[in-house]
Amino acid sequence: MEMTLGPEIRWRLDSDALNDWRVLHPAPAENLGFAETRHYLFQKPQADCSLYVDDEPLPDHPSKPSCWVWEPRFFAGEVTAEIVMADGTNPILFLLDVAPDVNKLGREVFAQMVNELWQEDPVLVIGSEPATTRSGDLGSQEEPWVAFARLRRYGPESLRALAAIRACPHRALRSRRDSVPLHYARRVDRQTTAALLRSPAVGLFAPDAEKLPALTQKSRLDVPRVEETVDSAANRTILALVLALLRRTRALGERLQGLVEREVESETRTSLAARWPKRKQFLERLATQFKILLRLDPFAEVVRAEITGAGLTVIASDPIYARAWSCGWRALRHGVELGTNAERLWVSPSWEIYERWCFLRFGKLLATRMPAWGWQRLPNPSRWTGSHDERRAELLLQPTFPSNYPGTGKMWSISRQRVPDLVLRVESADGLRFVVLDAKYRTSRVNVLDAMESAHIYHDSLRIGSRRPEGSLLIVPSSGGAAWLEDPSFQEEHRVGIHVLSPGIDTPLPGLISGVLGV
Repeated sequence: MEMTLGPEIRWRLDSDALNDWRVLHPAPAENLGFAETRHYLFQKPQADCSLYVDDEPLPDHPSKPSCWVWEPRFFAGEVTAEIVMADGTNPILFLLDVAPDVNKLGREVFAQMVNELWQEDPVLVIGSEPATTRSGDLGSQEEPWVAFARLRRYGPESLRALAAIRACPHRALRSRRDSVPLHYARRVDRQTTAALLRSPAVGLFAPDAEKLPALTQKSRLDVPRVEETVDSAANRTILALVLALLRRTRALGERLQGLVEREVESETRTSLAARWPKRKQFLERLATQFKILLRLDPFAEVVRAEITGAGLTVIASDPIYARAWSCGWRALRHGVELGTNAERLWVSPSWEIYERWCFLRFGKLLATRMPAWGWQRLPNPSRWTGSHDERRAELLLQPTFPSNYPGTGKMWSISRQRVPDLVLRVESADGLRFVVLDAKYRTSRVNVLDAMESAHIYHDSLRIGSRRPEGSLLIVPSSGGAAWLEDPSFQEEHRVGIHVLSPGIDTPLPGLISGVLGV
């Protein structure tokens, strides 16, 4: 007999006239068939339940109240969904695999772009979109949504591991002094003997001694006592871990609250405001659980928190303690580098993935085709730099051109503030020259031609000092059939055009870039 894991949820494309419903399978199964910018329906198994996609509750369909509606916007990857029942039963998780828009690149090409970025610099991939990608191992970067993803993944596990420690805490022997009546003394040491010589009890061993105080029932001995205690090196180390987890939870809540409050609405990014209440609730609940834990044994009896070699040695030899330490460390650690110990973290929108991949690819093209310039990438701020003879060049990622004139040699815009994707600027004895590159994740003819508008705007409005750009190119994975825009002679004459850049395609540097570099 097949076991029922929970209520059955069926889904389909909203525009599917054939009413072809598919069953949503609980995790760890992956549910394929989703794509960017499409609308999907999910049938409600009960009227009073809720379906969350990446912590955002799905709204009812305007004309079908028995269904939820969902639109994956500008992201591709794996998304976590969760159904919450009104009766309080355990929520059920689902993994939704979202493919890139069919009018963009294929899944394999998009995955190749993400992988290249991960290998070069994982920070170029990390974002806050609902989609996730696999990452792991220790790195040097920290990003608040990465920290939250780790805390949500390993925080509850840490609590379960700490509960196992409470059930069987490590104990140590502690020696202390005690004053007891004579008939309770069972063990003496040198300190007891020294004290005895100064007390009436010495009469027991020297009955002929004169001028000694008389023994009474109140006479007591200072004796050593050995007792068990949970104030051990291992528990002090685990207490330090719990306090670190509590601090991280509180600080992360404050930091993410600030990010949500400062969020600017965008048509190309998924809003955080709708997802934040559920995530904030998780952080508050986790902080409360850690605070309660600190008031319970054995942690309430530990006198101080400290990480010592002795504590780590005991933890390494005890499976229960080792598991708690491992879960806590995973929840606290920094870094987003790719490795074998994989976890899932949120990524940037698909269009931003393509922009950053173009930045990486153009930099590598410059380094390969022009090695004499000694190109190297500087991560903060993101730019490639190179120099040859008296010429110095920079390839900048998303520089800002403010709307006011800042002074000689500075970037500015004669219209509103502009932020182009890439700018290559070259300084030499002849002055400064620059080219603007605008990466657009478009492939169809209509979308590519529509995106050419931004190339014209950048060419007309951007300035560095008094200089206009030498040219403005639209970077796309496919020209969409507008072949004349790719023609070098057309670009040389009109100073605008299209340059196709996609994984697996070996393309030369555009003539406008070679001209600016003087080669």
